[in-house]
Amino acid sequence: MRPCCLLAVMLLTVVSQDKAQDAQLEEIFLQLGISPITATSMAANPCGQSSSIRCNAKGEITELNLVDKQMNGTSPPELGQLKSLEKLHLHKNQLSGEIPGEFGQLQNLQVLCLHKNRLSGRIPPELGQMERLEKLDLSQNELSGEIPRELGQLENLQELYLLRNQLSGEIPGELGQLQSLQALSLFFNQLSGEIPRELGQLENLQVLYLHTNQLSGQIPHEIGQLEKLQELDLDTNQLVGEIPQELGQLKNLRVLSLSENELIGAIPDELGKLQYLEQLLFHTNQLTGLIPPEVSQLERLQRLDLSQNQLSGEISHEIGKLKMLQWLFLQQNQLSGEIPRQLGELEHLEELYLSKNQLIGAIPDELGQLQYLEQLLFHSNQLTAMPYVFNMSSLKVLDISRNHLSGELGRELFPQPLQVLDLSHNKFAGDIWNITDNFCALIPKGGSLKELRLNHNKLTGQIPPCLMQFERLNFLALNNNRFHGALPEIEASQLVILTLHKNALTGVLPKTLYTLAHLGVLTLHENSIGGGLEGLNLSVPCLDNSRFRMWVYWNCKRGSLIRPLLSGDELQQLDANCPRSNGACPRNGLANITLHHNRFSCAVPESLGNSEVSSLAIMGNMLGNGSLLNAPWISREEQQPFLYYSPKAWKSTMPILTGCLMLTTLAALCHQKLRRKLEEASLNLSNISEARVVASNLALMKIAACTFLLASPLLLIFGLSGKYYDCSPPLWQTTAANFSAEGWCAQFGVIVLWCAMQVLFRCILAGIIVPRRSHRKAVLGCKKRIARVTAWIMWICIVTLLSLPSIFFTFAQSIPAQNTWDLSENLLTFFQMTAPVQAVLIDMVLAARISTAFSRLTGVKADRLLMTFRLFSAWLLAALTTIALDENCLSGWKLAWKVCEEGSRENSKFNWKIYNEELLNTAQDICTFTQTWWSDGRCSRAIVGGLTPFLLKKLLTRSTLQPFVLWTMWHFSQLEPASDPREGRHRRLFGVWRRTTRSLIPFQQMALLTTQLDVLMFWSPYVPLLSLGILAAAVTNFLMFDLGIRFYKVELPSDEVNEVAALSASYLYFALGAGSLFQLWHAFSTRMCGRYFLLAVHLAIMGPWANVFLPVGFIKRRFWTSDDMRERELMEMTSMD
Repeated sequence: MRPCCLLAVMLLTVVSQDKAQDAQLEEIFLQLGISPITATSMAANPCGQSSSIRCNAKGEITELNLVDKQMNGTSPPELGQLKSLEKLHLHKNQLSGEIPGEFGQLQNLQVLCLHKNRLSGRIPPELGQMERLEKLDLSQNELSGEIPRELGQLENLQELYLLRNQLSGEIPGELGQLQSLQALSLFFNQLSGEIPRELGQLENLQVLYLHTNQLSGQIPHEIGQLEKLQELDLDTNQLVGEIPQELGQLKNLRVLSLSENELIGAIPDELGKLQYLEQLLFHTNQLTGLIPPEVSQLERLQRLDLSQNQLSGEISHEIGKLKMLQWLFLQQNQLSGEIPRQLGELEHLEELYLSKNQLIGAIPDELGQLQYLEQLLFHSNQLTAMPYVFNMSSLKVLDISRNHLSGELGRELFPQPLQVLDLSHNKFAGDIWNITDNFCALIPKGGSLKELRLNHNKLTGQIPPCLMQFERLNFLALNNNRFHGALPEIEASQLVILTLHKNALTGVLPKTLYTLAHLGVLTLHENSIGGGLEGLNLSVPCLDNSRFRMWVYWNCKRGSLIRPLLSGDELQQLDANCPRSNGACPRNGLANITLHHNRFSCAVPESLGNSEVSSLAIMGNMLGNGSLLNAPWISREEQQPFLYYSPKAWKSTMPILTGCLMLTTLAALCHQKLRRKLEEASLNLSNISEARVVASNLALMKIAACTFLLASPLLLIFGLSGKYYDCSPPLWQTTAANFSAEGWCAQFGVIVLWCAMQVLFRCILAGIIVPRRSHRKAVLGCKKRIARVTAWIMWICIVTLLSLPSIFFTFAQSIPAQNTWDLSENLLTFFQMTAPVQAVLIDMVLAARISTAFSRLTGVKADRLLMTFRLFSAWLLAALTTIALDENCLSGWKLAWKVCEEGSRENSKFNWKIYNEELLNTAQDICTFTQTWWSDGRCSRAIVGGLTPFLLKKLLTRSTLQPFVLWTMWHFSQLEPASDPREGRHRRLFGVWRRTTRSLIPFQQMALLTTQLDVLMFWSPYVPLLSLGILAAAVTNFLMFDLGIRFYKVELPSDEVNEVAALSASYLYFALGAGSLFQLWHAFSTRMCGRYFLLAVHLAIMGPWANVFLPVGFIKRRFWTSDDMRERELMEMTSMD
C-alpha cells in the first residue's frame, strides 16, 4: 500500500476514535444530568475544560471534577472505561441510583468522592479492585446493605468515609488489613455487632469515628495499640462493660468520646497520661465511683463532659489546674459536697454545668472572676447561699433554680449581658426592685434579658412597672409567689409567655395587655384580679427552650450548625425546642390562658385572637351576665351553669326578689290592720301555754323588726358600696358575699353594725325566761350516758336522711351536667327547684311525729330533737354540703367531673407544660381543693351566696305556700270530740284522717320559733333580707296560730312536755357562738378593716361577765313579756314549786 494511503487510513482511524470518545463522553455527561448543550460542548473539547476536567500529555482524562453542579442524573457505568482516571469528584450533587460496579475497572483511580448525593443500593464489592485508591468518600447518601469485605483489599487506602448512610450489618474485620488507613469514619449508620479487634492493627490510623450506630459488646482492648490515633469517637452506641485501661496508651489522642453508651465501672486513672487530650467526653453512661484526680493532669484539656452518669463524691480541688478548660459538664450525677473555689481559677471557662447533683453550701465568690463564662447552670442542687456579687462580664445564662437559696436579691448579683436568668423554685424573699432597677438603667430598657424566671419563691411587694417595659423580654414567670397589688401597664411588646398565677394580685387587667401581639401563654389563676374581660390578642406561642441541649453541647443558638447533620426524631426534637431560631414557628397550635379563681365577671368576648385557645376561665369567677356562655374559646368541659352567672342563676333569684318585694308592699299597705290583729290576738289568751307561744311569737317579730332596722344600712352598703364581682345575680348583690369595699369606712361600718347586732342578740338571749321543771334533773349513770350518746348519733343519722332535700339543693346546683355518675340535667334541675318545698313539707308532715316517737323510744326531749332536726334541715347540712362541693371551698363537685376522671381524654387535656416548666397539672391544680380555701374569703362568700336562695325560698314558702296548705287542710277537717285535756283537742282531715293541727302544739311552736331565731341570729348579718323573711314567717305563723285557736277551736294539750315548752336558751347560745365564729372567719379571711375590733367585741359579750355591762334588763322589758305576763310566769313557777 502506498504511504499516502496508509497515512489516510491512520487519520481516518484517529478521527473515528475521537468521534467515538466524544460520543462516549457526551453520553456520560448526559447520564450525570448535565444539559445537552453543555454536555456536547464539554465532550467536544474535554481537555479544554480546565475547571472540571484535566488530562495528561496523551490527552487522556485523569481528573473529573463536577462538584456542586446540581446534577440530578445517575452514575454512568461508562465512567469505568476512563482507564487513566485518577480523581473522580462528583459530590454535592443530586445523583441517584446505584454505584456502578464498573467503577472497579478504574485501576489508576486514587480519589473517589461521591458524598452528598442521593445514591442508593449497596456498595459494589468491585470497588475493592481499585488497588491505587487512597480516598473513598461515599458519605451522606442513602446507601444500604453491608460494608463489602473486599474493601479490605485496598492496600493504599488512607481515608474511608461511609458516614451518614443506612449501612447495616457488622464492620468487616478485613478493614484491619488497611495498613495505610489514617481516617475511618462510619458514623450515622445502622451498623451492629461488636467493634472488630482487627482495627487495632491499623497502625497509621489517626481518626476513628464509629459513633451513632448500634454497635454492641465491649470496647476492644486492642484499640490501645493505635499509637498514632488522635480522635476516637464511639459515642451513641450500645457499648457495654468498662472503659479499657489500655486507652491510656494512646499518647497522641486529642479527642476521646465514649458518650451515650452503657459503660459501667470507674473512669480509669490511666487516662491521666493522655497529655495531648483536649476533649474527654463520657456523658450519658452508667459510670460510677469518683472523678479520678489524675484528670487534673490533662493540662491541654478544653472540654470535660462526665454528665449524666452515677459519679459520686466531691469535685476535686485539683480541677483548678486545668487552665485551658473551656467547657465543664458534670450535671446529672450524684456529686456531693461544696463547689470547689478553685473553679474560679479556670480563666478560660465558657460553660459550667453542675446541675442535678447533691451539691451543698454556698456558690463560691471566686466564680465571679470568670470573665469569659457565658453559661452557668447550677439548678437542682441543695445550694444555700449566693455570692455577694457576680462580676462576670460575659455571662448570658444563669440558672440556679431548684435549690435552697434564700434571702433578698441584691442589685450587684446580676451582670448586664444576661439573656436568661432563672432563680425559680428557691426561697428568695423580699421585693424584686433591686433586680429590675439594674436592668431598667440599661439601653434598651431591660438590656439583653429575654427570659426571667422568678416563680416558686416567697417574693413579695408589687410588681415593678419597669419590669413590664423590658424591650427584649419574651418569657416572664412570676407565679407561685406573694406579689400583691394591681398589675402595672405591660409594654414589653415581645412577651410570649407571662405566668402570674398563684399570687395575691388585685385590681383589673391593664389596657396595654390587650395590645400584645406575640402573647401565647397567659396564666392568671388563683389571684384576686377583677373586672371584665376584653378581647385579648393571643397567638400560638413561638419561643426557644433555653434549657434545650442536643448532644449536651448544642443549644438553640448553635442548632443551625448541626441541623444539616440531623434527621428523623433528632430533627423533630430540634424544631420542637427551637422553633424561633429555626424559623419553624407552628401555624396550627393552641394558645393557653388561665383565668380561674379570680374575681372576673360580666360578659366575655367572642374571641381572644385568631388562634385556637385552650382555656380555664370560669371556675371561681362570676363570668356571664345571665345568659349562656358559648364563646368558642371557653372549654366545653367548663361550661357548667353552676360555675357562672347563667340563666339558671337569674331564674333562681328573680322569684325570691319578687316575693320579698311583694311581702314588703303587702306589709306597707296592711300594717295598720295587721297591728290591730296582733294586739287583739295577744290579749285573748286562755292558758299559760298559749300565752307563752304568743309572747314568744311577738318577741320574735320584735327581734326580726329590730334586726331589719339594723340590717337596712347593711343592705345599702352591700348594694351600693364596693363589689367583689362587678356583675353578679341581683340577690348576691344584697349580701355580704359580694361586698368588697376598698376603703376602710364602708368595711368598718359593716363591722360596727355586726357588733351592734351581736350585742342585741346577746342581750335578747340573756332575757329569755326559762320555766322551771316540776322535777329535778336525774343524774345519768355511765350506761345511760352511753345510751344517750348512741341515741343522739342515731337521731343525727335519721335527721340527715330526712334532710336530704337540703343536701340535694346544694348538690344539684354543684354537679356538672356531663358527670361521671350519669345523673341527667333534668333530674338535677328538678332537685334544685323543688328542694325548698320538699324541706318544708317534710317539716310539716314528718318532723314532729318522728321527734315525738323517737323521744318516747329513747327518753330524749322531743323539743330538742325537733330543734336539731330543723337546724339540720334549715341550713346546717346545706352549709356543710356547700363546703364539701362548692368550687370555692373543697371542690367536691369535681369527683363527678370527667376532667378529674383519671385516664380520660379530658383529664390529659389540661396538663400544660412549656418545655420543662409545668404550668398546669390536672390532678394537682384542678382536681384538688385549694389549700387556702379557708383563708382567702372565697369559701365564706360561697356559703353565704349559695345558701341565701335556699333560706329565702324556705321562708317565702313558709309565709305563702305553707299557710295556704294548712288553711286548706283545716277547712276540710273536723274538730274531734273532747277527750283527755292532756292531749288537747285537734281537727282531723275529713273527720277520720290524721290530726292536721298538730303544728299548733306548744313544743312544736317553740321548736319552730327557736329555729327561726337561730337562722335570724346566724345569717341576718350577711343577708339583710333574711330578717324581713323571718318577720314575714313569724307574722304568718302567729296569724295561723290565732286562726287555729280562735276560729277552728283547737285546744292545746296540757301535758308536761307542752306545759313547760319554751325557747331553748342553751340551743340559741350555741347558735350565737357558732355565728360569732363564722362572722370572725369571714371578717379575717376577707381582711376586713376593723376585724380585730370585731374579735374584741365578741370576746367581751360572749362570756358570763357580759351581763354586768350589757343592757339586759332594758332589752328584756322591750322584747319578751309585759308586766302581767311576768306575773303569770311567776305564779306558774311558784305553783310548780
